[in-house]
Amino acid sequence: SLVVGIIAPTILVGSITTHLCRDQALQDSLRASPEQWPAALEEFLRLYTPYRGFARTCTRDVTLHGRTMRPGEPIALVYASANRDERVFENPDEFRLDRPNISDHLAFGRGPHHCVGSALARLELRIALEELLAQTRRLELAGPVKPTRMPEIGALSVPVKISRR
Repeated sequence: SLVVGIIAPTILVGSITTHLCRDQALQDSLRASPEQWPAALEEFLRLYTPYRGFARTCTRDVTLHGRTMRPGEPIALVYASANRDERVFENPDEFRLDRPNISDHLAFGRGPHHCVGSALARLELRIALEELLAQTRRLELAGPVKPTRMPEIGALSVPVKISRR
């Protein structure tokens, strides 16, 4: 958990910054309406969960979507895919602040595997988003975004041109 807590927020902030650089209208809207920041953070968490998933082992017979998994069978939990499941999230690849189920993502896992640091992570990410928007007038990409490698998914390095307030 410690390594995830060090790497994941950095990757997510990079992905948020990349998204904002590519969507000036969203930047402007969020700066004009800070009350949207909590919903924006949840939508960023859903879209840019920094870990692709985790491996688990089935402990009992489970049938899901017509497929039965048996005890001892390896299972890949792919959070990045689940958070874009069109059966759960309408228009899953779109950034939308008005999702009725905006907090139903699996960015922090679920059940016994729920991230114990999720409250701290949300606080850290909220402050990063707030300061990124409050201290700037415009963010633009200043070069190519360097992506992460397995097991993370997201932006490792984001060159940004910043116009200050």
